[in-house]
Amino acid sequence: MSAAVSEDVNGGRRTFLRRAAASLRALAGLRGLLLFLYFAVFFRQYFWIIPDEPAAMWVLSFVAAAAGLLVYASAEDEGNAGGHGREFWLVVGLPLLFVYLLRAAFPDLSFDVLNYRLLHAERSLRGTLFAPADFFPTPAPYNPAPDTLTGLFRYALGYRLGTIVNLLALVWSAQIVERLLRPAVRRAWPRAACVLLVMLAEHALFEANTYMIDLLAVPLLLEATRLALAAGGQGGRVGLYARAALLVGISAAFKLTNLTAALPLVVLCAWRALKGPGRLTPRELTRAVLYSVALAAAPLVPFCVYMYAETGNPFLPLFNGFFKSPYWPTGGGWDARWGPESFWQTFVWPVLVLFEPARHSELAVYSGRLSLGFLVALAGLAFLWRDARARTLSLLFLASSLLWSAGGMGYSRYGLYLEVLAGVVVVVVAASLLNDKNVRWKTAAGWLVFAALSAQAALGCFYVRGYEWSMRPTALSDWGSYRYEARFFLRDRRLAAFLGPEEQAALARDAAWAEACPKSSGFEVLLDAGEPVLGIRHHEYLTTRESVNHFVDAAADRPAFFALCLPEDSAAAKEFAAKRGLEVVGVEPFGLPFFSPRARIGMMLVEISAPKDEAARAAFRRSWMKFPFPDYDYRAEITAADAPESMRAGERREIAFAVRNRGGAEWPARGDERGRFQVNLGDRWLDASTGSVVNDLDARTALPADLPPGESVKLTLSVTAPPRAGDYVLEIDMVHEGLTFFREKGSPTLRLPVRVE
Repeated sequence: MSAAVSEDVNGGRRTFLRRAAASLRALAGLRGLLLFLYFAVFFRQYFWIIPDEPAAMWVLSFVAAAAGLLVYASAEDEGNAGGHGREFWLVVGLPLLFVYLLRAAFPDLSFDVLNYRLLHAERSLRGTLFAPADFFPTPAPYNPAPDTLTGLFRYALGYRLGTIVNLLALVWSAQIVERLLRPAVRRAWPRAACVLLVMLAEHALFEANTYMIDLLAVPLLLEATRLALAAGGQGGRVGLYARAALLVGISAAFKLTNLTAALPLVVLCAWRALKGPGRLTPRELTRAVLYSVALAAAPLVPFCVYMYAETGNPFLPLFNGFFKSPYWPTGGGWDARWGPESFWQTFVWPVLVLFEPARHSELAVYSGRLSLGFLVALAGLAFLWRDARARTLSLLFLASSLLWSAGGMGYSRYGLYLEVLAGVVVVVVAASLLNDKNVRWKTAAGWLVFAALSAQAALGCFYVRGYEWSMRPTALSDWGSYRYEARFFLRDRRLAAFLGPEEQAALARDAAWAEACPKSSGFEVLLDAGEPVLGIRHHEYLTTRESVNHFVDAAADRPAFFALCLPEDSAAAKEFAAKRGLEVVGVEPFGLPFFSPRARIGMMLVEISAPKDEAARAAFRRSWMKFPFPDYDYRAEITAADAPESMRAGERREIAFAVRNRGGAEWPARGDERGRFQVNLGDRWLDASTGSVVNDLDARTALPADLPPGESVKLTLSVTAPPRAGDYVLEIDMVHEGLTFFREKGSPTLRLPVRVE
């Protein structure tokens, strides 16, 4: 290597290291901490392939996350230059901290948190989402990465302060908003006030003290928005597009509904890369596409591969009509409680939601941030088309809003990024109107828009005083209780430590958990995360032979199960147990001190077991046979080798057939002792002219052995012609005895015209 080339290489290395060091200094604060932890929880999923070593795998995950942060920092852009002064921390930081502290002393009891979020965290901190002896412990087996993140904070700071990760996400979001507003609002103090108005969106603040995960993606999407806006002025910066793609990928991995916000960002980045002064050269474009696709997919890959291996559907329960997992009905999935009720409502849902808050969220209150942003964005397009920044932000917001209405169900927690972006659009449009001082109506309109945003923020603050997902009191409404509960800050890492001797004795038995009622798994895994959890209340996971067989295998050899239920749910828990063929052994009251001696929750401890009687136990082990395949597995291809064209009335004749299993499930050749539940070849006779059934139960032929998917077998069926002469159709079909004919599930039959003489 020549001295000149060596000097160039060394100089390039020094430039890279200087840039990386400068960027790491910029990432050393809040943004760097959260990005490091975001990277770590996804690297941890890549290490799921190494079981039984959670501590070592976490060390490797943190090392990999540090390396990833270094690479990310090396591509940092100039748009993140400059810190946030005291104006930001006084005007924005302190109010957000105040909102967080309002309820911080009261432990979170939100429905979704207790229903599955805590279980997701406990499972994913230790390994995979499903433990080896589990049976669908969660009703919503989505990617647990964001729950892993909240779990890390919970283990570090305790149950109460573990929710501080949401405050950090809010502050990081506010920092990005401050950067987005710099071109529109030049002065620091007014800009800080505008940032505060933007952040006072009540549905975002409702989650400040919860273990829900929707806030965690908001700063990622906002940062991707900032990068997409900057793309046109950054020349050929391939790293900018790659970083935006990574942020979008993490957001989608946190929750797939975030794609409704991400898709317009992808379109904007593509436009900037192909058009305008900042467009990329062909070589840069190729690199940008390859890097972007790889980085956007990287956070999604490990969990999708894991779920496909476990269930046959990488997105279970979504898209099961395509993937056809036996663990979910193909018709399930959409929640009709939320969002627009018609095609046309979708186009105006961001405005209509102000008048139908009960279809926006369970809390049924709304101050109208999306409605205001939607109307202002339309006005911005109409009157500020020449203002490129206002125009682009308005188009982004409108496109994302319509996608959220259509694909995100128009539901509040799936639109928190839009709540914040709406405020940004309002401020940018108002500032643009005020900057045109030569037109009086624009000045008046600008102040009117600011006034509307201020009024909406004030109403949002009013709602925050009385509402949030746990519906807990605040320090303002119950200072005495708040002061008492605050003594447990940093002392509430283990729920079992708050149990008395009686409660500890009641749980000191070898038993798995049964997820038999809502809000049970959260209590159970906090008490003992090491025990298996068997879901028995969600019929979706217990509708097919394969899923019920899996359940029977998991339940049959367990000595007992415990289900912790609220008193009003205990009757339903016993009913679910009976439906699954299990027996209720006993029910006893159980007072659970939820991270506080005062906060006792009256519950019922339901003990359940597999049948004890030998005959009942044998029937339980065979119970999976009573369940059908999924509809799409009832697919047969039947051909005849020697079909007759005519037969004599009443004649009996053997006909040879070839049968191929075109479904995805193995057909059983043997059923129970009465012949039920096995798959047979059968026939019936139809009148050729009317199609009416002449003889519905003519003959059956059993399979010689179980028939796997894709395999074929030759069978002989002995058919008997009808007693009267005429033209008939001999219809050949497969039958799952006692359950269904294949034709009833959409499988084609073989129809042979036969003249009976």
